[in-house]
Amino acid sequence: MTDSQVKQLTIMQKVLSHYPAQTALLSRVLASIFGGYLVAASACGLLSVLLPLSPVDATLVATMLSFAIYACAAIRAFCVKSLTQVWLELLIVSSSFYVTISLLS
Repeated sequence: MTDSQVKQLTIMQKVLSHYPAQTALLSRVLASIFGGYLVAASACGLLSVLLPLSPVDATLVATMLSFAIYACAAIRAFCVKSLTQVWLELLIVSSSFYVTISLLS
């Protein structure tokens, strides 16, 4: 790259070009934290609607199960090779849970 091309890069592009391994790790950490929470929260909502218990019991059971779902989503974020696939899986699963909740209630 020439000097004029380097000056035109944004700060984020400069960081990504200098630290590709660190940014990949940061993306996986963010996916496991925020994407895992998104999947766990939407799964909790879906389970509380689907479980054939009283509303209080269904909510408690769904909340307890959501901790295990969160852990599985976080582990999955580090098992997949492609970062794009990690984010797509998390978004597709959580959005499908959300659509199902919307259709059921």
